[in-house]
Amino acid sequence: MTFKNKTKIVIFITITLVLDTAGFGIIFPILPDLLKELLHQDLSHAAKFAGILALAYAFMQFIFAPIIGYISDQYGRRPVLLFSLLGFSLDCFFMAFASTYELLVVGRIIAGITGATFAVASAAIVDISTEDERTKYFGYLHAAFALGFILGPLMGGILGEYNLRLPFVFTGCLTLVNMCYGYFYFPETNRVKSKAKFAFATTFEQWKHIQSIQNVGLLLVVFFFLALASHSMESTWSFYTVGKYDWSKQQIGLSLTVIGILTLLIQTYLIQFVSKYLTDQQLITWGIVFSIGGLLLISLSSTALILWTGMILYLIGSIQQTGFQSLLSKLVQENKQGILQGILSSINGLTTLIGPLLFTYLFYSFSKPEHTFVFHGISFFVAAIFCLLALILFKKQMR
Repeated sequence: MTFKNKTKIVIFITITLVLDTAGFGIIFPILPDLLKELLHQDLSHAAKFAGILALAYAFMQFIFAPIIGYISDQYGRRPVLLFSLLGFSLDCFFMAFASTYELLVVGRIIAGITGATFAVASAAIVDISTEDERTKYFGYLHAAFALGFILGPLMGGILGEYNLRLPFVFTGCLTLVNMCYGYFYFPETNRVKSKAKFAFATTFEQWKHIQSIQNVGLLLVVFFFLALASHSMESTWSFYTVGKYDWSKQQIGLSLTVIGILTLLIQTYLIQFVSKYLTDQQLITWGIVFSIGGLLLISLSSTALILWTGMILYLIGSIQQTGFQSLLSKLVQENKQGILQGILSSINGLTTLIGPLLFTYLFYSFSKPEHTFVFHGISFFVAAIFCLLALILFKKQMR
């Protein structure tokens, strides 16, 4: 494969991932007002139905992601990526023109079924690259992911001020243009088709192997609580800032853009710096401590200064993720690494099913205007409790 072809492939994949993550982020500034408009309900009820939307997407992902991955191995990356782009554009147009909440759910289901973009894009990069090139190309993928999450909320906030549906139309049209580009310039990259048969039992077989890695059993429970707590932010930040501070769509979008930039800086620079001086256990311990402090400040904040102080502490707490990956990989035998990663993926999938529904329901329950006790920050408070449980279990395991 010539370098010219590789360049076109990488350009297509990079644009695809930017649009994919931007489409994920674009909805956050708009969702509270969009649901209030469709449901004719207050903010607390809108949050509850946002959880159902998230559940519909996550459940479809949980079921269909391994199937889509299998299809890409059997029949190639090209048809799967083009199919995913078509599904994503349909979801955008459903969101743009939906006159009922049920149509939003249909759009999210379509997106969940077809949304295996990152996994298939990663596989395509492996197909076309040598071992020496792989690190560089994967760097492009992660940069595209970060850029999309920075641009998405910004576009959602700015365009949403003019019209609630405009960001979805804009993203859907861009996705269709990118799909056409891919149709003409993205060749099949998978030259060696898999002949393995698909089995739903694979994930359950991985769980059976948990007995063989009992030394990390409690750490996986810690991982579950931390992953569950992380969904408080993506599920209720928009609703929280509207209910507590009456932020506009543009303010929400700008806040998420700032969060994306800070996350990128922390993941790129801070972790490299602190990992030189802290062990994996210290990274995890201090990361969880910062997460607890940040979540408590956010949940109990009364001013924007306290809110952003809490957010910065919470984002710094993400250093525990790197420590966790490193520690687990050292504790597990080399021939069990694949099993471990499969179990971690399953845990992430499980928390994606539980978290959004749990935290949006908590917001709904404690934010009803007719109640005498209103606590908009309940989701972050409960997330802090989950992190505290994780810290207690982690310290117990590491004694």
